[in-house]
Amino acid sequence: MTLIIVAVVLFGFILMTTEQAHHINRATIAMVSGVAAWVIYMVNGGQFVQLMHQSDYASFMSSGMSSSDSIKYFISEHVITRYIIEACSVILFLIATNTIVEVLHNNGVFDSLMSWLRMRGSRKFLWTISILTFVISANVDNLTTVVLMMSFVANIVRNHYQRVIYASAIIVSACMGGCFTAIGDMTSVMLWVRGLITPSAYAAGLFLPAIAVLCTFNLLIGSMLHGRVEIYSVLTRYDGNDSSWAAWQKVVLLVLGIAGLWFIPSFHFITKLPPFLGSLSVLALIWAVEGIFNLEKNGNVLLVQRHYFRNAEFISIRIILYFLGITLGVGALAECGALDFVGRWLESNINNVYIYGVAVGLLSSILDNVPLMMSCMNMFPLDTVPESTSEFVQNGIYWQLLSFCCACGGTLLFVGTLAGQAVLEVEKIRFRWYIRNFLWRALAAWAVGLGVFWLTH
Repeated sequence: MTLIIVAVVLFGFILMTTEQAHHINRATIAMVSGVAAWVIYMVNGGQFVQLMHQSDYASFMSSGMSSSDSIKYFISEHVITRYIIEACSVILFLIATNTIVEVLHNNGVFDSLMSWLRMRGSRKFLWTISILTFVISANVDNLTTVVLMMSFVANIVRNHYQRVIYASAIIVSACMGGCFTAIGDMTSVMLWVRGLITPSAYAAGLFLPAIAVLCTFNLLIGSMLHGRVEIYSVLTRYDGNDSSWAAWQKVVLLVLGIAGLWFIPSFHFITKLPPFLGSLSVLALIWAVEGIFNLEKNGNVLLVQRHYFRNAEFISIRIILYFLGITLGVGALAECGALDFVGRWLESNINNVYIYGVAVGLLSSILDNVPLMMSCMNMFPLDTVPESTSEFVQNGIYWQLLSFCCACGGTLLFVGTLAGQAVLEVEKIRFRWYIRNFLWRALAAWAVGLGVFWLTH
């Protein structure tokens, strides 16, 4: 039964990665494989529960529950709910933070960036767009950041060759910005929700490696840029100043948004409540201020309709179901003992977290890094022994290296992240052309970043 569950989930992962080839929606595959894995699990549920939850099940039985369906009740109430709750915590957090960015954008807070970014030096534009992407991605997830920055580039840069180079820099910068903060990427949010990292120690450990990757990649692709940026003489979608708000109102909302996002870790530290409650509180504050600034509109939705790739696409029901399906599939792998087996084998035969990190990075270049990251998180238990020198303690090397290598691996072929796949599709980048021109540059940047990580740890 364990082998069947592993086969079903791995086959689902492969189908999700090759979505562009067979055109079957990845959310459909994730849900089918996740539910199928748990149905198979239930067939042999008694043995799996005795293997993984023997003491908890004994306590459950001592409470008076005794029937032929007691195993099924225990699994549905005490086993599978853990993974559903964890997935919902991450989803609610991302919904709130993405909606904050949506509110800021719809009210013209980012409008001034459009005119500010219309610079003519091609390499200056490269570094400007990269650093800006890095900073924004440290506060919101990668896909939202890439969608926002690509909308700017599409409105400013006319030359397709230049747009492809800038798109590559945006992907790398977004992945690096997202991986070094606890709120910057879905994978780091998962680590934080699970209690494997704390925001300050995590950011301190990954800032320098992330910056090293960004700078190395930009230096390498900068040689492909010559002359000036071919910009549109007239902005094609909106002129960068079509909001009815005054400049001070935009500044207030921007400051509240950034300060609110950075307050979320402090909220969690002070109250010990789940991070998504902090993000929902910040969103409520942003909405309240927006409502005050829009009082003259009498509640009517008269805001400018932005013609750009909507951030809300990320939080659509399809993506939510995709993440839930992945969580169910990885949960089934963990509960049948497969991930424990792999973790014990790795400790017995390899026992080197840097080899684990490189392997995960290479795999994340071809497989979706979200299920891969989730699987690796469940292979090794958190070491809770005080004063332990293990790599698996809270803020240990393994968790940081895992996140860093997943982010770097996702930039190698662009298919390891949702953001990369979106850019490939929107900009019509030919896969073989990307491999020939950018793959070795991304590998070199990852190697430099990995060296900086080793030196700083």
